[in-house]
Amino acid sequence: MRFLLSALLWGFGLSAWAQIGGRQTFSFLNLPANARVAGLGAVNITADHRDPSMFLANPALSADSAHALVTLQLFSLRPGVTNTTVTGIISRGRQGRLGVGLQYLGYGPFDGFDATGSPTGTFTAADYALTLNYSHTIAPFTLGANLKLAGSTIGPYSATAVLVDLGGVFIHPTKDFRFGLTLKNIGTAFSNYTSNADFVMPFDVQLGTSFKPEKMPFRFSFTAHQLFPPGNIAYNDPTQNFIIDGNGNRSLRDVTLADKITRRVVLGGELLVHRNVNFRVGYNFLQRREMSIEQRRALTGFSLGFLIRVKGFELAYAYNVRHIAGGLSCFSLGLDTARLIKRKKTVK
Repeated sequence: MRFLLSALLWGFGLSAWAQIGGRQTFSFLNLPANARVAGLGAVNITADHRDPSMFLANPALSADSAHALVTLQLFSLRPGVTNTTVTGIISRGRQGRLGVGLQYLGYGPFDGFDATGSPTGTFTAADYALTLNYSHTIAPFTLGANLKLAGSTIGPYSATAVLVDLGGVFIHPTKDFRFGLTLKNIGTAFSNYTSNADFVMPFDVQLGTSFKPEKMPFRFSFTAHQLFPPGNIAYNDPTQNFIIDGNGNRSLRDVTLADKITRRVVLGGELLVHRNVNFRVGYNFLQRREMSIEQRRALTGFSLGFLIRVKGFELAYAYNVRHIAGGLSCFSLGLDTARLIKRKKTVK
């Protein structure tokens, strides 16, 4: 059972930026919230707050009345494995907003075998989460919270838990500058796969900022993640990171302080071609170090994406290169339902 769970998490790359070795349950909660986040390096808590799905990245980033109120996210991890997320704002006040999100990650069918190797038929595996969000704005500050009910099934085994995200963001009233902090996935389990299985929540503390120089059509983002616990998150691979002395003896090379620090950093940028068109790029140091191979690093850790808005619709796409064998593709579709309904009434 533990081998199957570890194989799922490793094979599909859900822990590419999680803590060492996939030691957490519900690591799918660390997937990017949408194509915007995926294109900015897969971790971002200060991107444009006018996208309702951003509250999955930072509960303080709920949508305002000027943008899409419903979004659909489609992630393709590999053939047969898809992640679908639907989010929306269901109530808006002058200062407070209430949102809801539903995420479903299906792994498809698997062939089952017993301890002797005899086939036992096929089974399926899936992860899911229902998120309720509330955010409240006071002057330039917005505070928010997510309440999440998460579940996972692998054949006849299942696990459920309740988790909470807490976040805040400062949005400058006149300049394009944001600063945010989130505490993600604080929770406890209701049930576990088996009575003796380990259960560790994917808790994470993230700190970030986004800013656009006044006369430059480019927005920069810097995000630090896995800030707690503050220990070393680097996996020092003994098969790659070693030195050989003059006597031919092999010894493990120490991870440098710079490497330990940068693995917690994600860089992102948006080229603002037009208010309705932009291009995105990101670089995830941890993905680059943990998921690339020495012989061929290629573009592992890099992300690319774009956004196009047309009237009441918003289309975004991003590709996060997670390994030379493949990456994460994400499509996002946003609908400004208020605008579409208004247009429909006007036509009548």
